[in-house]
Amino acid sequence: MKKGTLLLLLITSLQADWKSDMLEKSNEIYNETKNKTILLYKENVETQPLTKEERMDKVWDKIYPDLEEGAKNIDKLNNAPDSTWIGTDKEDVQKDINQLFEMIVNGLIEDDLLIYKTKMEKLKKEISSNKANILKYREKRVGAPKRSAIYTTKSEYDTKIEETKNENGILENEIRIIKEDLKKNFEEIGVNLSAAQIDVLLTRVDGDDIIQISLVMETLKHITKQILVLMKASKEELTQAKKYYGMHQVLLELVVYIQQKYIDKCNNVYLPKIDKMISDSAEMMVNTNRLKAQEEDARRRSIYNNNLDAQMLTNKAAKLYKNDIISSRNNMMQAQKISKENLKLSKNTYATVMLSADLFDLINESQSMFEEVSKIQVPNLVPFENIQLEQKYKELTEKLR
Repeated sequence: MKKGTLLLLLITSLQADWKSDMLEKSNEIYNETKNKTILLYKENVETQPLTKEERMDKVWDKIYPDLEEGAKNIDKLNNAPDSTWIGTDKEDVQKDINQLFEMIVNGLIEDDLLIYKTKMEKLKKEISSNKANILKYREKRVGAPKRSAIYTTKSEYDTKIEETKNENGILENEIRIIKEDLKKNFEEIGVNLSAAQIDVLLTRVDGDDIIQISLVMETLKHITKQILVLMKASKEELTQAKKYYGMHQVLLELVVYIQQKYIDKCNNVYLPKIDKMISDSAEMMVNTNRLKAQEEDARRRSIYNNNLDAQMLTNKAAKLYKNDIISSRNNMMQAQKISKENLKLSKNTYATVMLSADLFDLINESQSMFEEVSKIQVPNLVPFENIQLEQKYKELTEKLR
């Protein structure tokens, strides 16, 4: 009776394992078929990406009404009282302008920045998932049979591991292409970055901020050209010329606004968080040194030493990080100083000269300002001296977000 029971349990167990393995194989076949079907659908249905000129034209159509509204608000701001109990004062108008600026910024770079971020995050997630699968396959391979018609064999797991590694190679190449596109975006605003510098930019917590501002500056240059074309065509119509100049004034105000946002973020978000990391790691080193001094066992003292090395690396990386953010903030402040001087000159010229030809020349000259400011406000991206420091930057970046 006992033998029969044991035999029944063994058969039930084998049947359960067989069903589990067959179910796993079925799911794998289904997922592979589904993914291939989706890929074929995308290749045949998805439209080709827009060219740069097409994207810029699309952005122009999208934000033109906001630029018109912004020009009206700038006039309101100039005519509004500094303070009032009843009605609208300068502070109220400025709030409306800031809300409008947020809408314009999103309209300027929403698609480009979203595509870049979405693609990068998706690719990194897939690579991470594949690495987890490789680990799982290696674990399962240990107990897998060499030959079997039912179970996944060692050689089949080897194939899975190799295929997954190859897939990661393809995904990493996609990331490389995105980095190349970013590199070209910076070149178009006169900033030449190496592949190593792009890696540093993508590792920093303010990387998205810098990319966003750079994309805005690139797009503003194109929009200014569009305004110049319209202004030139309507130079006999002073009313129209004034409207276009007002729109240009909005763009100059917008540059100062996005620069100030970055400066405030550095001062109020990034630097306080980094200071806390420096303080926490310094306190931890003091505590570790105290515990090490009290420890007599050589093995445990050795572990304390290893912990101390890791804490010192964190402290060093955090201090370097702080210096990088401060330097980047200072660069932005210097760029903003130029932007404000150009804005001041622009306002004075507009108030003094109402002839469209003179305004046209002033707007035309502002093109060089965009290039000058773009070059200044990109941080000095020094490549990492070693892999450990780069990894520590990545860890700190995750904590800063």
